Amino acid sequence: MRTQWGSCSPKGDVLLNPYLVKAPKACIEYVVAHELCHLREHNHSERFYRLLSRVLPDWEARKAELDNLAELLLNR
Repeated sequence: MRTQWGSCSPKGDVLLNPYLVKAPKACIEYVVAHELCHLREHNHSERFYRLLSRVLPDWEARKAELDNLAELLLNR
């Protein structure tokens, strides 16, 4: 991705990029699920991706869609 769509602080504060509201619902759900998984796993380890896959089995397709839309969403 060319930007950070969301973040989760060590204290558990989840922040979302305001441009995310332009994305399809499925992409927004992916970012929210991704950040919420960071509340349990604070890195991008294998355990993190196993958790994300349990929560959102099609996360890779959603992420790919968001990646493909990034330039459009950020430049309009």
